[in-house]
Amino acid sequence: MAYVSAAARREQLIEAAVRVIAREGADGATTRKIADEAKAPLASLHYCFQNKENLLLAVFQQLSDEMPVHVAQAEGEPTSLGELMEQSLTRAMRWSTENLVRTRAMIEVMMWAERHDPELSVSFYDAFLKSSDAYLRQVDVPLSDEELHSVVRVAMSLVDGLSLQLLSSGDTERTLRDTATACEILKAFLREREREAVRQ
Repeated sequence: MAYVSAAARREQLIEAAVRVIAREGADGATTRKIADEAKAPLASLHYCFQNKENLLLAVFQQLSDEMPVHVAQAEGEPTSLGELMEQSLTRAMRWSTENLVRTRAMIEVMMWAERHDPELSVSFYDAFLKSSDAYLRQVDVPLSDEELHSVVRVAMSLVDGLSLQLLSSGDTERTLRDTATACEILKAFLREREREAVRQ
């Protein structure tokens, strides 16, 4: 049997976990099923991750890193907050439409965390909120911290809801149309807030 490095084995197990979680849900994705899917010894899963919880966290981290939400603006191209949020939301939903299995796995892991460790699921969202705050402040932000965080939470809710509808219907074209509609609503709100800021 060929030698497989720990790093390569971790990657194999994460990819196997994504497939099993998408197919059977996070609760149904036992360590044995994941190891079998990876064609790896069960002992190697425990060596790499110690337990299922750590593997699920690694899956979530991997999928979060893949979703192309935060991309730095090109130098010399100032963009409004609304346009920046539109880019982020559109990137996220395009990724979802192109990666249905990974989208399902991500949602399953989020729901698993909410059931088994609610503080963990809150920390997932908090981490995204913090990274979004720095990303969105590349442009002039006419909102207080609390208002900006509220808008980011709404945007996260849109990604969650649109992703669930996508998984339910499988209609990628409708999902992208609905994403465009959501972006226009967000931009209209932000334009109004900018006008209010100028009037004050």
